[in-house]
Amino acid sequence: MHHHYFIGIKAPASIEETVKLYRDKYGLSNTYKVIPHLEDLHITLLFIGALPEEKVVPLKESLAALADNHSNFPLTVDGLSFFGSPKGPRVVYMSVQQSKALDALQQDVASIGAGQLGIELDNRFTPHITIAKKRKLHEESAIKKETCVPLPFHVNGFSLFRIHPSRTPKYEAVQTFPFT
Repeated sequence: MHHHYFIGIKAPASIEETVKLYRDKYGLSNTYKVIPHLEDLHITLLFIGALPEEKVVPLKESLAALADNHSNFPLTVDGLSFFGSPKGPRVVYMSVQQSKALDALQQDVASIGAGQLGIELDNRFTPHITIAKKRKLHEESAIKKETCVPLPFHVNGFSLFRIHPSRTPKYEAVQTFPFT
């Protein structure tokens, strides 16, 4: 059996109160099947999926080398948004302001995924922190895109996460790669 993995940046605890406010305001736990645990909030850089164990060590080595080529950078969570129809989006998320440093990191991570794991490159990166997904209901439950008080934080590395579908929290950082 292969475990499932992704590469991402853990969201800061400083956004948790804002996440709770939006979840309550829109009743997301009533309309969505998946409400990620606050400890699981993250920005995905690359979803890997099932990965044979023999590929994990070489991947970690490549990611450690990549981290040495990046520096700490600031990010800001700036609002609520979604993927899909405003009448009933597929995914509701906290939006992250555009960042050249984040885009460069994501592209480098995606290149490793393509080169080592055969994951097709996808240039549609929208940095976000999912707070609800997989709608339960088919009737409309409108959500508006909103801005919030900017929530700045510093990114000083990223992690390889293993997914544990039957646990809460679900995501375990098996290795963190700090920037130098």
